[in-house]
Amino acid sequence: MSGETMKKLTYLLMVVTLVLGGIVSPTQAKEEIKLGALFDLTGATSDVGWHYADGIRDYIQHLNEEEGGIGDGVTVKLVWTDYQYKIPQAISAYTKFVKRDKVVAILGWGTGDSEALKTKIVKDQIPYISASFSQHLVWPPKWNFLPIGTYADQVRIVMKYMKDQWDQPRRPRMALIYNDTGYGRAPLEPAKAYAEEIGIDLVSTEVVGLQDLEATSQLLRIKEKAADFVFIQETYTATSTVLKDARRLGLKDVVFTGNFWGTGKKLVELAGEAAEGYIGIMPVAIWSDESEGIKFARMLNAKYHPNVAYREPQYMAGMVNAMIMVHAVEVALKEAGGDPKQVKGSDVFDALQNMENFDTKGLTTPVSYGTNERRGAKKGRLVTIKNGNLVTATDWLDMPPVPEREKQGK
Repeated sequence: MSGETMKKLTYLLMVVTLVLGGIVSPTQAKEEIKLGALFDLTGATSDVGWHYADGIRDYIQHLNEEEGGIGDGVTVKLVWTDYQYKIPQAISAYTKFVKRDKVVAILGWGTGDSEALKTKIVKDQIPYISASFSQHLVWPPKWNFLPIGTYADQVRIVMKYMKDQWDQPRRPRMALIYNDTGYGRAPLEPAKAYAEEIGIDLVSTEVVGLQDLEATSQLLRIKEKAADFVFIQETYTATSTVLKDARRLGLKDVVFTGNFWGTGKKLVELAGEAAEGYIGIMPVAIWSDESEGIKFARMLNAKYHPNVAYREPQYMAGMVNAMIMVHAVEVALKEAGGDPKQVKGSDVFDALQNMENFDTKGLTTPVSYGTNERRGAKKGRLVTIKNGNLVTATDWLDMPPVPEREKQGK
């Protein structure tokens, strides 16, 4: 064999070696674990949905870009869709997530769609943590998890606070405003039962749609019933509508309180001075806090959204859901020996169910679950609009006990 032929053979062997080496190189294609996510960016709850979606996406993007993912460089891939707050679209997206994308868990959104999927996720063994805090998702406990307490827990915290502050000889009178969706109706029965238990007269329940811009007749009935305080189960648009019309109709002696999804500085932008004095239940940290988690949230927001100066509490709620689920996936990955291909939904479920005192860096109180517990952080604060700003009104408050009937899913 000539020297020239030997050179050609040597060169060919080098090329083959490089090509084969590239094929088997573990760095050519990163290993990944997929999470599904349902967001409402253009539907009826998009006024709060975009903050929540950004919180999740920003946390996971930072995790992959700056922390190298989880385990030994495993990427957490978020597969998401804007389902526009429509249950049929949520079900279609869920089918795609599970059948085609092979996700191991899902970060959900609304009450109606989360409740529609709650039997499917058990059958498919897909753990699910959502932005809906409906008590129907967690009692009896199955495959749905919440980062915080339920809507029933939240309305009870507000009612107990209002009763504790009451200093007149008669019973306080309460009205409840809600929208006719699964989310809106969630606190109705719990509020009725708790009012009777602690001595509050629930004198009126009124429906205001999520996008309604007028609530005159509803508020006139509340005025006629002489309610002392009102609890509003809405998002920003309808909450601001109620506050503006209440001011116009002269309900100046009524205290307006509300649910987490309707509570934020956005109310000042939408309702102006009518928002002053509003009190909301707040299970997560707010932008003016100085916890480690809020400093982290400010960093993420500045990095990925330099033109967004302020974040509503719903941004932190998204971050918390992402933090909890990623931690569970990380634990499951470790239990699988670091091999992402071996991680299943049931492994993530076990990691969630056994989670104890998970630290969200002050974005919530510590998160713990258990065999018979699917609520994570079990405290909430009250916040208020004061001089146009969202500020804390109380320290962290315990959630009142859950009635046995509610635990049975009734």
